[in-house]
Amino acid sequence: MRLRVSACLLAALAAVPLSAPLTTPLAAQLFGGTTLNIVADPATATIYRLRPQDNVFVPIGTGNAKFKLEKNDPNTILVSQDGYREVRKTFARDADYKDKSIIVILDKRVVKLTAQPYDARVFENGVQIFGKAADQGKGSMEIEVGVGQTTTIEVKKVKYATVKRVYRWEKGGELPPVADRVELIDRAVEVTTMPPKAELLSDGGKIGDGDAVFVIKRGTCGTVTASLPGFIPAKQTWCNKDGDPSDPPSSFRLELIGRVVNLTAPPAARIVINNQQVGVGSFQVQVKDGSCVEVDVGQPGFLTEHRKWCSGVPNWTQDPPRDENITLAPDDSYAASMASDQANVNVTLEVGKSFTEEAAWRLLASIVLNHFDVLENSDAQTGYLRTAWQVKSYGNNRVLVRTRVIVKRSNDQPLRYTIKIVSERNDSDDPKVKDDEKFTSWDRVLNIYKDVISEAQSRLTGR
Repeated sequence: MRLRVSACLLAALAAVPLSAPLTTPLAAQLFGGTTLNIVADPATATIYRLRPQDNVFVPIGTGNAKFKLEKNDPNTILVSQDGYREVRKTFARDADYKDKSIIVILDKRVVKLTAQPYDARVFENGVQIFGKAADQGKGSMEIEVGVGQTTTIEVKKVKYATVKRVYRWEKGGELPPVADRVELIDRAVEVTTMPPKAELLSDGGKIGDGDAVFVIKRGTCGTVTASLPGFIPAKQTWCNKDGDPSDPPSSFRLELIGRVVNLTAPPAARIVINNQQVGVGSFQVQVKDGSCVEVDVGQPGFLTEHRKWCSGVPNWTQDPPRDENITLAPDDSYAASMASDQANVNVTLEVGKSFTEEAAWRLLASIVLNHFDVLENSDAQTGYLRTAWQVKSYGNNRVLVRTRVIVKRSNDQPLRYTIKIVSERNDSDDPKVKDDEKFTSWDRVLNIYKDVISEAQSRLTGR
């Protein structure tokens, strides 16, 4: 059989240059372009072809499309879907495509991020991607996330709490969002303390040591407290409410300036601060900055302990201790005395009818002089007698007890006198005999004076 070739075919064969590459499909040059099958991943992506006459991409399919390579055409496609970075590919018309099925994978997830306020700074994986969101279209930007990758975004602005977003794209896992909006609404204050390393607390929970970022939620108020053993806690409150004229600062230093002494004493000991009882057994004594406190710890039958602590007072160099454990030594003035309901009380003496006024007075004065050496005032006509103070010291002069007797005629018919044992005690710090204002009434009477009234009652009544 004879092969017949038309004149046109021979002409076409003659037009093929001898220098044409061996890989070039001859039929493709002779009879038209190759048709490819474009497959998109994900399958929901739209496939577009560039129309050369107006340079516009027109859709040719979703998920897959037939794409014929044309002469005098850029043969460019675009695969696009919301949430992904689009992919463009250009195909050479004269290439040898052994596999006519072309898979185009959208492997970059794109999050359209909007950040407010517009002048916030945005960081991507720790690197600032711009200084002001306003520079990038009023807070709008695109964040890329590749398959198997994690991208961390932080939006920051002075005085505001940082907002973090983590976009992760695991194969087969949940996709990052198509769009995201970050708005800085919570306020933040960078808090430091003085002294350093004080514990910072908010709502009962610890937020740092020495420094922390304190966040105030929008529409609320918040209090931060600095605490350090030995110091009065320092507090500060800020609000983040619409219409509130106060504006939380970007930074603030909490200074702990007052001191606290953890005072421990015997369980029954009374704790008196600046002449006011504040507790029994134990107490946290606060010494405010620029002030002093006088502390007395006492218990019946024991010597009172005195302390003076100052904080921030000129020429006072010793800081208050953080802890003070006080023990009380026995007070031997108690062993030398007895509790008496006659101490500092006027007791009436009714003189027996067998006594004249003169005899009664002499007997009463004699009884008093048996116990007291010196009469400070004695007047038989008015019936008034007062002894001088008799002072006894105890506890190595830490306690002074002074006693005197006062007698007054209270009635003539029948003849009556009142007698009072005045018993006072001074256990102030370094007591002095002449410090009258530091002596206070004592409900006990020294044993050497305990029988004065009973003896007078017994002898003057004539019983």
